Amino acid sequence: NIKMDDPVAGANFNAMRYIASTYPDLRVWAVPTEQGYYEPDVSELVRAKAYQQFGFGTYPTAVVFDKVDIIGNTRHPLYTYLCSYPNPNGVGRLTLNYEKFLLDGDGKPLRRYPRKFTPYDFEADVAAAVEGRPLAAPTAAFKDAWVKADQDAKKGEYSFRAQYNVWDQSEPSRDWDGLAELSFT
Repeated sequence: NIKMDDPVAGANFNAMRYIASTYPDLRVWAVPTEQGYYEPDVSELVRAKAYQQFGFGTYPTAVVFDKVDIIGNTRHPLYTYLCSYPNPNGVGRLTLNYEKFLLDGDGKPLRRYPRKFTPYDFEADVAAAVEGRPLAAPTAAFKDAWVKADQDAKKGEYSFRAQYNVWDQSEPSRDWDGLAELSFT
């Protein structure tokens, strides 16, 4: 999941672009959301900014999707599936922006990465996955990044916390589609 104005956006997008161009058989997906720290731009503008600011968004290797709900009872089925693989802190939902998942060729989650652990940091895992090899044991840096992510999830403004910046809702969030009643479409 992504947020364009998150301070770690540049490092993550640059690393995602690098990984997508270095491993052309890999597909890198970026998914914005209205949940958590609010993403003010509509999906089309998020895609344009990702490409203009970071060079990310070259189909089919690097794709920015439309906004979806990623937590709560309106969570998109993709995130329900991905979050069935808990993070190393034992949490089975997203806790921070820019959490990343590495999947094998069949779509099975191999490993989850925290927001400040960019694809540069886990390029060896990407190479192993693309080549069909098992991933190496988690590094000390990986483990430390999750300890720090756990602390950030409890107090950081880029975390997803109930009644702070996420509320249960009965309907999925909708991307802004204009004000049809005022002839703005």
